[in-house]
Amino acid sequence: QAQRRGIVIVAAVGNDGPAARPAYPASYAKVVAVTGVDRKGRALIEAGRALHIDYAAPGADVQALNAKGKPVRLRGTSFATPLVAVRLADALASGGDWQGRLDREARDLGPRGPDKLFGRGLLCEGCAAKP
Repeated sequence: QAQRRGIVIVAAVGNDGPAARPAYPASYAKVVAVTGVDRKGRALIEAGRALHIDYAAPGADVQALNAKGKPVRLRGTSFATPLVAVRLADALASGGDWQGRLDREARDLGPRGPDKLFGRGLLCEGCAAKP
């Protein structure tokens, strides 16, 4: 129903490892499936899989504030997902082809072109905390 209204859904592939069953809602058609990578651009070892991966984003050493306002470092595909969502929201706000814009922004990882591990590439590369 959300997709029929033109809403783009972004979902994490989960953290149950590569042997886990495909994750939902990330595996639904037209849902933007996100995986996480570490600072070296490697897929997180705990990252699950989906029937498709669209993009990767930093999922290790992601800096955020906890409920008390203290900075913490987070890890997992759930923390990579909002980084892709914010890039997608920016692309939507600019109008036109949001996917084309994200594809141009993404840095290709793994085999050349879209692949099952990193999708169309890495977005928001500089968004993770610096060592």
